[in-house]
Amino acid sequence: MTDCPRLVVGYRRQKDEFIVRRGRQLYIAPNTFTSMLEDSIRKWNPWWADINELDHLKGEFRVIIENIQETLSIPHIKDIIGIRRSGKTTVLYQIIQLLIKNDINPKNIVFLNFDDPDIQLAAFDDLIKTIDKINPDISHIFLDEIQQKKNWEPWLRTLYDTKKYEQTFISGSSASLLTQDVGRVLSGRHVTFVIFPFSFKEYLKFMGWKDFSIDYLEYNKNKLLHYIKSYLEGGGFPEIVDKNEYQRKIILTNVYNDILARDIAARYNASFEIARKICYHLLSNNSKEFSFRSVANATNFSVETVEKYIEYLKESFILFTLNVFSYRTKVQFKQNKKIYSIDTGLRNAVSFKISEDIGRLAENIVFTELKRRNREFYYWKNDKVEVDFVVKEGLKPTSCIQVCWDVKDENTKKREIESLVIGLETFKLDQGIIITEDFAHEEVVKKRQILFVPLWKWLLSF
Repeated sequence: MTDCPRLVVGYRRQKDEFIVRRGRQLYIAPNTFTSMLEDSIRKWNPWWADINELDHLKGEFRVIIENIQETLSIPHIKDIIGIRRSGKTTVLYQIIQLLIKNDINPKNIVFLNFDDPDIQLAAFDDLIKTIDKINPDISHIFLDEIQQKKNWEPWLRTLYDTKKYEQTFISGSSASLLTQDVGRVLSGRHVTFVIFPFSFKEYLKFMGWKDFSIDYLEYNKNKLLHYIKSYLEGGGFPEIVDKNEYQRKIILTNVYNDILARDIAARYNASFEIARKICYHLLSNNSKEFSFRSVANATNFSVETVEKYIEYLKESFILFTLNVFSYRTKVQFKQNKKIYSIDTGLRNAVSFKISEDIGRLAENIVFTELKRRNREFYYWKNDKVEVDFVVKEGLKPTSCIQVCWDVKDENTKKREIESLVIGLETFKLDQGIIITEDFAHEEVVKKRQILFVPLWKWLLSF
């Protein structure tokens, strides 16, 4: 009898049990899948058993938590997006800790990680049923890497519209969560936060820096110059900050390959090798102008293929493009764009380099910081000069920023000033910034004030 196959002939929903036939006998069997699912859910919610477990998960406090905290009084879905390994899950844990400090019962908070196969493969009804079985009073739900689950958008909308939970948080590794996926189904029902790798201030805090007063920073300027160079070379991915160069390269290369495989090849049924080749070319030419045709010529792919794959790369957050400033949108869309990486450490780990080229890394850092600060900005050029960044607020440009790492050479300094002054004259601005390694100075040229500001100081917002 023990060799007879078992056949499921019925299901008792109320008790979540199967009626199983073996040979001529019928007997009751528990739903082992539901049991496994419950085990998986409990595994991702250790604070149900011990509140102190959050101390091992929350990591370094991220600045963006303050912005998220401001939205906790509204019922909108909070979607938190960003490149893989940038710390999205840690941010979710930090929000959970914040909620608990605000007197939310820890057992009323549930976290689901859709990278977990048991959770990813479970039907939506089974997920909710299992959660309710564990605790019918769940008030806050966290859905990590939600894009791994097919057809999640209408399910999420139903949760929101039926007010199943007081607050819903989702995270994902694709910018399409901001536009195509969330925007299409959840219009007006969500607010979005973009997570980047560590800012320079977060990097310093991770390294143990505690005092950010201007006097202390100025007194320890030489230490800051050491750290800014390390930040330029290694980048700000949380798991590599305290690693050596060899370890960083291994970790970042694995992150890079994982993004190409999971967020591009698998998600879009695309070619890993085409994505890798196009991305390699662009990262090797970061901070430079490009056109789809120039990339097509360099990689031997069609212009249509290049355009499609660059969109994939942008949606995975590996790359960003920057438009030229023009009062005519037609010019913005048709003119060559500039390419920047999400992280200089990632770029250094996987691209082709024949020189240190730290000036372009510094420009990339400034670009990323402007993105992190959610500024609207462009580059600008005419027939003679170029300005690295033109920041626009409202209807008009309000700031021009030039990046020049080393201004010791008088010809270089003169050229950067000339470009900046022409930009200031064009946009009728009185003051511009040249970001440097260590040169701090002010001078007036053609009635325009030029501020030379060290990169570390600009990044720390002084």
